[in-house]
Amino acid sequence: MRQLQKLLEAIVLSLLAGVSWVGPGAAQSTDFMLNECSSAGQTYFRDFNARTDMRYNGQRTDGTHAINGRIYLETRYEDFACSYERGGRRMVEFFAEGRVRNAYLPDAGTPSEGSVVQVTGLSAGDRLNLRAGPGTSYARVGALSNGSSVRNLGCRMQGSTRWCQVELMTNRRERGWVAGRYLTLAGAAPPPASGPLVRVTGVPTNDVLNVRAGPGTSYRIVGALGNGAQVRELGCEMQGAARWCQIEMLTDMRERGWVNARYLLREGGQATQLPSASRMQRIRFQPGASGTEFTDDLGPGATVTYLLGARNGQLLTVELIGAGPNVYYRIFNPDGSELLGAVNAAQVYRGQLWQSGDHKIEVTNRGSRVQPYSALISAR
Repeated sequence: MRQLQKLLEAIVLSLLAGVSWVGPGAAQSTDFMLNECSSAGQTYFRDFNARTDMRYNGQRTDGTHAINGRIYLETRYEDFACSYERGGRRMVEFFAEGRVRNAYLPDAGTPSEGSVVQVTGLSAGDRLNLRAGPGTSYARVGALSNGSSVRNLGCRMQGSTRWCQVELMTNRRERGWVAGRYLTLAGAAPPPASGPLVRVTGVPTNDVLNVRAGPGTSYRIVGALGNGAQVRELGCEMQGAARWCQIEMLTDMRERGWVNARYLLREGGQATQLPSASRMQRIRFQPGASGTEFTDDLGPGATVTYLLGARNGQLLTVELIGAGPNVYYRIFNPDGSELLGAVNAAQVYRGQLWQSGDHKIEVTNRGSRVQPYSALISAR
């Protein structure tokens, strides 16, 4: 009774002050809309680990709420937008790549209770945690990989995240909870990806090119391609001394995997690792290692930007061997500020980092000839 009296007093005071009263649950918070719109962008672009910048742009004259977002993918960024109904509880429009994409609204792809669904959207080599309850605070009771089929037993919102209880299709019918954004109706095609079309080339006769779960021969084989097979290139990175590219197959399910870049040829005859092409690629160390050494080639006037994830306080070393007098490099902090101005490749850099995140090592060939070199990069 006392609580009811306090509630009535609050309503009266707000009316006297000229403030409109919104009862509990009448509208979702701005944070909910920002988080759900961010998740919709990650789902559409199939990168659930990508950073997003979200902005609430207010309520339009028709009562809908406007949310704008930007997602930072491995080699580019994309803008997208969401609209919410007057109460802010339901997304009514999702806009990306110049078009309305309402097929990707959160409710549009929600599997119905009892339906068979598949796990999709995981990064290569990752597994989806199966938990004892709807949230990351619950114990991990298992893990699922891309393509796993399970039965959806029902979903519910936990904060700004939709969690679904699933049943494994095994003899024991184990149950657990997973994040609903990783579930797709069995047989449904994933959202389209962007990237250049390439063809497999240079594979020996009567042999195949192994498609692996990650960038390197240590990852398990998940498929195979023959000479002439057409795929979509999604991004490349250095692994040791070799360059690996993630590809998407042009099938209904758009299966993904990694292949060695030396066997890929762009449409029109341009090699994916042509020395004269400016490019960006990620540097990863072998497990347990704090550095890597590899060889590269850089064409006249071209630039390569190496992305290296490193932490505040680590000591970064960059050494380019045999690069010649016309090759220069500079280093940028994760926030875009310059850590090292342009210096000749003959100069070795050693310095302590003061930010955490992706550092950029930008190497440029100012000469008129292709320049090969060896790179030694470490962060200890």
